[in-house]
Amino acid sequence: MAKTIKNISQKQRKIKTSDVMKSLGAQSTGVKIDKSQGPITLFFLRQFIIDRLYSSGGRPALLGTTKRRKKIPLLDKDWEKLEKIAEDLKKKEGINVSPGQIASTLIHKNVLEIENHKKKEQREDSKQTQ
Repeated sequence: MAKTIKNISQKQRKIKTSDVMKSLGAQSTGVKIDKSQGPITLFFLRQFIIDRLYSSGGRPALLGTTKRRKKIPLLDKDWEKLEKIAEDLKKKEGINVSPGQIASTLIHKNVLEIENHKKKEQREDSKQTQ
């Protein structure tokens, strides 16, 4: 059985935004970016939908989804945000997707992240017991 390679190098220290600003002679704009829904997350959502969206004559559907619909309670504000995302994707990207399809994609992505996090924890736990 192959040996596991363990990275023992030190982690790079994080650089403070204020240090970068000072070095570059920059000034704060006062704009705060929500890191959980930044451009990378929105790009992922767009790409994931494009990769799964197909049309067989009617409204485009997402590959792998069933026609069976489950009732998932949402806050009105969350549904409005999903509608806004769908509207933006249609206007800016020409992607005709429903708010429900976006919700399905986001749920799928987050369920996978939870599964991956649990698997990582299990691997770490098993390493500690060895």
